[in-house]
Amino acid sequence: MRIDAHHSFSDRYPLDYLGTILKRNRFEGSVLIAPQLIAVPPFVRGIVIECDLADPLLPHLLDEAQRHSIFKGVCHRFTDEIPAGLIELEHRGIPLDAVTTPGLIPRVMERFPSLRVVIDHLGTGDLAPDQWAYDLAQAAQSDRVFCKLSAVAGLPRVYVQHALNVFGPRRLMFGSDWPNGLPGTSWKASLAAFTQAIGAQTIEVREELLGGSAQRFYGLAESPGDTGMS
Repeated sequence: MRIDAHHSFSDRYPLDYLGTILKRNRFEGSVLIAPQLIAVPPFVRGIVIECDLADPLLPHLLDEAQRHSIFKGVCHRFTDEIPAGLIELEHRGIPLDAVTTPGLIPRVMERFPSLRVVIDHLGTGDLAPDQWAYDLAQAAQSDRVFCKLSAVAGLPRVYVQHALNVFGPRRLMFGSDWPNGLPGTSWKASLAAFTQAIGAQTIEVREELLGGSAQRFYGLAESPGDTGMS
């Protein structure tokens, strides 16, 4: 099953529009990053909500989210302090989409060893390339840490190749980051950049990168169901 593991939407670029793009490119599903749970088209197999892990109401927010089968994780941005709210995610078995530098991930896993984490956008940012490469390799030491090959358009191919080397295909997943790259980078251009960056691969490796890893990490269903928003 082909999965776009990271996208959002906007008033100008709604989810139904993305649905036509995915269908043309033989993608069966996707993971939506959104501020809250919403009713979605069937191709969206899971929603990861952007959540403040320092919010004192976090337990109540997660109680409500976990009532819905479409809820698959929490996305949080942090740069230095490790949020204490991660203990709630670990206790509940909720995966984390980490928008952060990879150097923080080993500290996260030391404190929360059973947490499942995926590093968004390869963890790229303002780090020097050598430091980023070292930090990503250290983060990959934990088999509970995955990484998204999202927003790779414009990145040197060596970044993606390094991620392949340290994570392997079973812990890497394609994400378009649509529509954040528009108008400069279309969904199709994101896929093309990903394809060029990974180079020639076996069918088995491509299946992992284009869906298998995301399906396992998020626990996505094989076939579309209802929206999960009862």
